[in-house]
Amino acid sequence: MAHYHHHHHHHDHAHPAMAESTKRIYIICIALNLGFVLIEGIVGLINNSYGLVSDAGHNLSDVLSLVLALIAFYLASPKMNGRHDKLSRNISFFNAVLLIVAVAVIAVGAIGKLIHPETVNGDVISITAGIGITVNGLTAWLLLRQNQEDLNNRGAYLHMLADTLVSVGVVLSGIVIRFTGWSIVDPLISLAIAAVIFVCGLKLLLQYSR
Repeated sequence: MAHYHHHHHHHDHAHPAMAESTKRIYIICIALNLGFVLIEGIVGLINNSYGLVSDAGHNLSDVLSLVLALIAFYLASPKMNGRHDKLSRNISFFNAVLLIVAVAVIAVGAIGKLIHPETVNGDVISITAGIGITVNGLTAWLLLRQNQEDLNNRGAYLHMLADTLVSVGVVLSGIVIRFTGWSIVDPLISLAIAAVIFVCGLKLLLQYSR
């Protein structure tokens, strides 16, 4: 009960001021990640790397989640206190559904690449995903500094943390391809990415159902 009172008090006074700086941070994070998604997606397509395309898809789903969280902040005026939590929950649910759709798309494409493998450039994969580690890591750090009690903030931060780890995996796959020439590693890493996204989506669904 005491916790609820403290949380409510925090909403009434600190929320509007916090929301302003949070909105700014979200806009910066969205711009950063959207720029990177475009670069990674184009590089992946040009170089036949389904790993990069999958990672770009994963990043795009996170950009969308940041946009949805930002919309929630804009709609959360002090008068909408009660409804803000409900809105946050609905956005979390939509996010979860979106992630699970992304999993299906990536998995289908990766299986296709396993059946019909194509030669990929390991160096290009490693360098591009390396940039992704920087972008995702910076975004995760910025989001970590926001209010972690807010379900949207927490969700966005966890997404970006998962993204950073996924990018590390893609860098490693690029190194393996570079030294072994095993292009099959590329679609395999895509399936691993799909599994990570699936777990994120499932967690959000479980949080929503609580």
